[in-house]
Amino acid sequence: MMALLGLSLSGQVSAAAIGLPENTARIGYAVGVSRLAMDDPDGSTKAAVGVQPLTLIYTDWLPRGWRYWAEGYYFRTSLDASTSDIGQDASRIGARLAVQRNVQWGKWSPWLGVGLDISRNHYSKRYTVDSDGFLLNAYPDRSSTALGITAHIVSEWALARDWDLSTKLEQVFPVNGGITETSLSVGVLYRY
Repeated sequence: MMALLGLSLSGQVSAAAIGLPENTARIGYAVGVSRLAMDDPDGSTKAAVGVQPLTLIYTDWLPRGWRYWAEGYYFRTSLDASTSDIGQDASRIGARLAVQRNVQWGKWSPWLGVGLDISRNHYSKRYTVDSDGFLLNAYPDRSSTALGITAHIVSEWALARDWDLSTKLEQVFPVNGGITETSLSVGVLYRY
């Protein structure tokens, strides 16, 4: 009895469900490859594939087996010009917030998620070329804010006690025009 009283007075006592860590919050970094298709008010564009070098992640558990997944990202790519497609340099900085649910498929246990994507996009060096590759039309730079709905699947594997490897396959569907994106990323998550 004195031991219990001593423990309760001596400091903080933490309780966690058996098998779960006391802290479920994790931070991480990911790099990926994205395929973008965008709406341009001045004409058609080709899709572009590029490396998404910077994605910062924060995730934590929610009640009843759910968790949230938040990301901040930066992406830059160039789209090729043709006689009918507008070439341009495109850069995006944005954030994504999703809720996820863990599902069991045999021995595989991925997280399925849906959420929102908001990004600020800048398009520069916009132009078309003629059949010989010479400048046909030049267009002014433009910027826009894009809103999208995301759907993704995330898998994770333990690397060490507090470190996990993650992969994510994601599709972004535009709400207000803008950008359609398919991406695959690989990252590390750290439980702190």
